[in-house]
Amino acid sequence: MGRAKLGYLNARKDFDGRLVNTIDVDPVRAPLIRWAFEQYSTGQHSIMQLQIMLEHQGLTTRPSSKRAARPLSTSQLAMILRDPYYTGVIRYKGRLYPGRHEPIISKELFLAVQKILDGRNRKGDRDRTHFHFLRGLLYCAECKEAGRDSGLVYSQNTGHGGTYEYYLCTAKQRGLCSMPSVRLDDVEEAVARAVAAEEFHTEELIEIRDQVRHALEEMQSHEQEEKDALRTQLAKLEAQEDRLIDLAADGKLPSSKLRERLEAVTLQKGAVAEKLARTGARIQRGVDRVYASIDLLEKPRELYESLPDSARRNLLGAFFKKLNVLITEDGLHLTSERTEINEAFHEWQTHHRLTSAAHTPTKTKRASRIPAEDPASVPYRLTQSKGLNKPVLVGMTGFEPATP
Repeated sequence: MGRAKLGYLNARKDFDGRLVNTIDVDPVRAPLIRWAFEQYSTGQHSIMQLQIMLEHQGLTTRPSSKRAARPLSTSQLAMILRDPYYTGVIRYKGRLYPGRHEPIISKELFLAVQKILDGRNRKGDRDRTHFHFLRGLLYCAECKEAGRDSGLVYSQNTGHGGTYEYYLCTAKQRGLCSMPSVRLDDVEEAVARAVAAEEFHTEELIEIRDQVRHALEEMQSHEQEEKDALRTQLAKLEAQEDRLIDLAADGKLPSSKLRERLEAVTLQKGAVAEKLARTGARIQRGVDRVYASIDLLEKPRELYESLPDSARRNLLGAFFKKLNVLITEDGLHLTSERTEINEAFHEWQTHHRLTSAAHTPTKTKRASRIPAEDPASVPYRLTQSKGLNKPVLVGMTGFEPATP
């Protein structure tokens, strides 16, 4: 038996009075190997990115008498991601057989990773950082106007002048769209401008937080009323259950009928108790997410440019559902479709600014620090909402599902 693969350890165990060489799971490295497969299966990371992330988490090779422990190389990581050994099998003469070692990952996870690796190899080296953090966000505005939903895909050409990186509409590849390819640098700059356009004034964020606090107080008041009603309902069900038990003791109700009624009451009690337990937690989790979203709006571009690409993708996902790219004679234009919570904040901002302007004397009006029109953001929409109320805070997509 040779040296154990990374994630496993060589061991000697007693079987029926004799020592046998075997393989054990490495309690330190195996969880990191499993994590590497899980992360790569999301399609959001390149092998190079993943290698850096694993190095930060402390994954190293095992030391030997000749070599000290060292971080994994990208080629070593690529070999691990291709090795079915980690699913609990061994390869012998070109075939796979069940091994005696414990699997670190499932076969389903291994196959998901192989699918991503195979897809990238077929299309050349697309395993690049910028490809992943913008993937799934960029769409063609020209196709949208024509009633199509066409995403943009990363591509590259390599020639004597170097590598040319760009985004291309998927519909153009099928001959359905005339939008030209877009340079990667131009797209990234437009995305950074779109992020910058999400910024709020500090005083606006203070007022939003204040409104959220007042809305939370109102929700907590309603929540207490709901809890009181649920406790009353629970007490009635418990009393009903006690009466049924008394009837059973007196023999005044057939046993089959009694079991049926008791079962129904027990199920109702359980449902009410569950609803009582989750009432407050659902609201608090929703409000916590609102506060977290508000914090992102203070200096978004500064935050965006300080983040690694994987975290940039998360920030973009908090702001936008889609970013639509349009090429005109004037250049590249990016219009955004905001997430529901982000759109609610901007609708509040528009209403707040228009209301403030209407109550500001003409002589003392100041020029707005926000441009009237920004090609990197969607037009603001005025709604009838006067503030951030309970439906806005809790009823949005991305919060906890509504309690039935």
